Amino acid sequence: MDYIELTLRIAPRLPGADILVSELADLGFESFVDTPDGFQAFIAAENWDEPTVAACIAEHAALGEMHWEQKHVPAQNWNAVWESEFQPVIVGDSCVIRAPFHPKPEGVTFDLVIQPQMSFGTGHHETTFLMVQKLLTMDLAGRAVMDYGSGTGVLAILAALRGAQPVSAIDIEENAVLNARENAVNNKVSFISVEKGDKALLSGVKFDVILANINRNVLLDSFQSCALALPAGGQLLLSGFFHTDVPALETAAAAFGFSKSDEARKGEWALLHLVRS
Repeated sequence: MDYIELTLRIAPRLPGADILVSELADLGFESFVDTPDGFQAFIAAENWDEPTVAACIAEHAALGEMHWEQKHVPAQNWNAVWESEFQPVIVGDSCVIRAPFHPKPEGVTFDLVIQPQMSFGTGHHETTFLMVQKLLTMDLAGRAVMDYGSGTGVLAILAALRGAQPVSAIDIEENAVLNARENAVNNKVSFISVEKGDKALLSGVKFDVILANINRNVLLDSFQSCALALPAGGQLLLSGFFHTDVPALETAAAAFGFSKSDEARKGEWALLHLVRS
């Protein structure tokens, strides 16, 4: 999938940068990277609407002197990028996420070998790290788990290695589906079912745990589908959003019978652990 990279510089940087990040997230921007003088924001090229973005930025002109520019980012081979930059990710004392070219570590319980190709999810991003960290504390043995928006499949693979079964995964990108299947085989959990699709694939199926590391807007749009796919006591583990989004997500989730069990934060990013009443 191609993306548009929006680079915005603002002086003074705060509070304008934080306010605009929140506003752009509402317009469908999926990820943000802080810079010394502003931030970069990324949105799928098919969702880019320049007049709307320009109007949003102009509306907040009083926050500071702003300059912005856009750049088209073609779909990348993340595997090539990863091999040039990647170091193993260590989560706690028991889990390492590494590439096939890294040596096998000693003394860890969960050794995840992930080849990302063109998919997201190596453990480096704060949201993936938070999800992995939480999964290591959960009782997953014999639980039916769905990795909703699976990317490389790293979360589904960890759940399977921790005893979850059956384990399913879905992603809207064909490349991600193929990549997750390959990673599942390489980690000896080939029983994971990986399919291409969106929230419609949650219909008519029940899970004990749903993992969703996606952007805020998709999460808000998915609460009803997740609620229907979880029994009372079912668990919904969420990340992919800023800590400032927690109140809005918690309120929206409550309307579908979810209550907060736990919350975590790493940098500006957050995780919510919800339970269906």
